[in-house]
Amino acid sequence: MKRMLESFVTVVALGLAMALAGCGTGDTGSAGATGATGPPGPPGASGEVTNATCLAANCHGNATLVKTIVRNDAGKEGVVETIPLYVDNTQFSATVHGGQSCVGCHSDINAAGGAHGPVVKTYGGWARFSAKQAIEAIATNEIPRTRNYYTAASRSCVTCHSNHADFANSAHVTIFKQRNARVDTALKEAVRIAFGDNAIVGEDFGENYTAGDCNRCHNSCATCHFKSTIKRALAGNPLNFWDNNQAGVSTAISGWNDKMTEFEMDWTKNVASHEIRKGSYFLNDAEGVCEACHTGLYKKAKTAYYWADAAKTSVKSVKATDVKRHPQAYELLISGDNTILTGGNNTAHAAMTCAECHGGSVGDLHALPGLPYEWDAPTYPKGDVHCTDCHSAAHTNGAVAFHIDGTGIYGIKVACVGCHAFGLARDFMFASGAPVDNSTDVFLDPETNEVRPVVYKHTFAEAWYPHNWQTLNPGTGLTDPAGDCAKKCHYSGNPVGAFALP
Repeated sequence: MKRMLESFVTVVALGLAMALAGCGTGDTGSAGATGATGPPGPPGASGEVTNATCLAANCHGNATLVKTIVRNDAGKEGVVETIPLYVDNTQFSATVHGGQSCVGCHSDINAAGGAHGPVVKTYGGWARFSAKQAIEAIATNEIPRTRNYYTAASRSCVTCHSNHADFANSAHVTIFKQRNARVDTALKEAVRIAFGDNAIVGEDFGENYTAGDCNRCHNSCATCHFKSTIKRALAGNPLNFWDNNQAGVSTAISGWNDKMTEFEMDWTKNVASHEIRKGSYFLNDAEGVCEACHTGLYKKAKTAYYWADAAKTSVKSVKATDVKRHPQAYELLISGDNTILTGGNNTAHAAMTCAECHGGSVGDLHALPGLPYEWDAPTYPKGDVHCTDCHSAAHTNGAVAFHIDGTGIYGIKVACVGCHAFGLARDFMFASGAPVDNSTDVFLDPETNEVRPVVYKHTFAEAWYPHNWQTLNPGTGLTDPAGDCAKKCHYSGNPVGAFALP
């Protein structure tokens, strides 16, 4: 089974190599008299620093050249780490960018003669690598306190790869904006009034992201393209404990630790060669770049709250699966793994990588929309992949049609994933034989007025797009209480207003 694609990008951008060609003329006769001397022209170029200068034995050709980092994060004060600065010219020359100049990418280093001082560094860019640091950028002469940083080279790719300039506004870059606090105090107060003081005890109603917390993973071209060593924080397969986590007993199971779902991307291992992952790599993603970020787990359902209307005048609650981090890679694997209670036999999807679907028909992940629900736009590049791109003629049943277009008696649309996503709280209860409580797998999404899967995230009830897809089984018919229609929506007390089947 292929490992899933993930997380993103310190591509070293290419410098444009420009050649000046002379223009020839035909023989038009003897030369005329020499004219008067004109005014002096502008000064010539100062001369670009050559690779020979950068990779000289007394500079980046020195195999012992390193940068020293002294940690100052809690519990690691004074710990010394190093970043290798040696670049092997033979290895680099063999890469896709081997014919380019160093300063074409490292555009902030172009001093005559190659001498340069410290350059500005931006914190982040590599999944959970090195220390957390609540800073945006490391100033020119500031001493770095973590190896997790990138420089101008990681953002200069569009100098040559201008067709990917939209990456700067994509979901993989703009995620860093979550550093702005997302704590909804108004919702918390509304919940207190509607549900009582016990509903807000110990709950933050959001996560107060710190600068650098999200940048720790996301930000630049290099995160995905600059080849790194990807390592799981703790050895083990979290799928072996998936059922235990949903049952809420994982803490009592020997060997479980959610560090199994964390990865780090060590870019320093690749400095010597400067090897770049080409776009074609992601059609296979054998090293698990995407998995390094799109990893996580399901936990036992909790009560989540949300504004039920756009005007934010009323609140509702649902008991929904507690989802930690971004577990799309594991959701996809589960859809083809019937050893897990809520897994299944959807091997066609489970064997695919992210790039085989996302980014339109060409697998171009650079333009994935960065704002909520933009991905749902009908066409690429504004929108993303849709089920109907492949399953255009899957449904002919009239009952399915009015769920899709909202022509039913309630006038409510049901997203494809509202029926075909599996593995959340109610599915787990039915599969495990546990008592089925008031947990729900779907709700009426107030943003789109569609029936969509719902999960618990930092006390919020959020619309989710699970990647664990199954063929919906209606049972023997619409009135079958054991069929998926009754289990998912058509039961007494459901949150979407569907009539309960007898």
